Amino acid sequence: MDSSDVLQELAREVRQDTLQILVATQAAWLTWAPPQTANHILWHAGHALWLQDVMCVQPLGGSSELPAGWAERFGMNSFPAGISAWLARDEVQRLLEDQLQRMLTLLADVSAAQLSQPARSLGGRRSLAGWIIHGLHDEAKHSGEMYLLWKLCRVRKERADNKG
Repeated sequence: MDSSDVLQELAREVRQDTLQILVATQAAWLTWAPPQTANHILWHAGHALWLQDVMCVQPLGGSSELPAGWAERFGMNSFPAGISAWLARDEVQRLLEDQLQRMLTLLADVSAAQLSQPARSLGGRRSLAGWIIHGLHDEAKHSGEMYLLWKLCRVRKERADNKG
């Protein structure tokens, strides 16, 4: 198995976790955030899209296919608490699935030599493979945040059901 195959498998596994949590979340929970926080499940899923666009798709030579204003809503410096209208889960799910297919196609066409070269579009401080792994690691961390929020929502629902 070469480095491209390993990255493809990692991308599948990480994205599957993100999608699994997004799909399992009740609609009312998608934009719930604990008091004093702003990030919610739908934001984390949208952030994963932005993140892989910046850390994988574009450095591999693909063009961004994210809707206009995506970086402002889901980028590193976004402010979810200030946004009132969110995309539907189905749209975010479709974008996540489509992006995964693009990532897999781009990764299938890249050589081990290319993956070991500095990622010039990202400042050249680490290899292209290093940036992709960093992006996958970050998405995996956001999937963990999504799961914790999902668990908090489930506990809140169980407590409410027990009171009623």
